[in-house]
Amino acid sequence: MLSKILAAASLVLAVFPVSAMAEPRDYAEGQVWQYATRAQDAGSLVKIQKIEIEEGRRVYHVSVIGVHFANAQTASVLPHLPVSAETLDASVTREVQAPSAFGGMSVDEDIAEWHRAQGGVLRVPLAQALDEVDVMISRNDPLPDRGIAS
Repeated sequence: MLSKILAAASLVLAVFPVSAMAEPRDYAEGQVWQYATRAQDAGSLVKIQKIEIEEGRRVYHVSVIGVHFANAQTASVLPHLPVSAETLDASVTREVQAPSAFGGMSVDEDIAEWHRAQGGVLRVPLAQALDEVDVMISRNDPLPDRGIAS
């Protein structure tokens, strides 16, 4: 359910431009980054799970841990967000060594669902995207341990 919401959400969020551009970086699968978080997500991290080329542009499939959604009692994991290089450039602050922080998380199923839904790619800073996801989850899903791990 959440992956379907996020696939649709990425189409909506893709139309908004990235508001603050930072210096482009070289990104690789497996990298873990600190990013400019929302206040409630201090200490949250983002991991680049997979990089694909779609229509000549790189799509970064990322996971985010330590996210605090409005209707969750504990920090959550957002297993899959498809983002652009511009989103990462506007969001990440420092690469960190956190090899076990994401455990053995796999996003292959979520990426397959994204492909089936012909989902878009987020082009807004991560903090803004998480605000939008939070609103969508609050409206559509009371977080009953489907798709988001608490």
